[in-house]
Amino acid sequence: MDVVYGDKKWSFETELTVAELLKKMGLSREPVLVMADGKIIEKKDIIRKNSKVLIINAANGG
Repeated sequence: MDVVYGDKKWSFETELTVAELLKKMGLSREPVLVMADGKIIEKKDIIRKNSKVLIINAANGG
């Protein structure tokens, strides 16, 4: 899978859950939104190895 987060790109050769992916990237505690192939997915969802993944920071405002 190809992953984009900010201005950085990663590639992973295996299927991973969203939670596993975030842990590998050091983002497991960050508030982020994860999209695979244009759809929002949850931490328990499995990302296929041919997916295009975009990770976006979740913003808090006041």
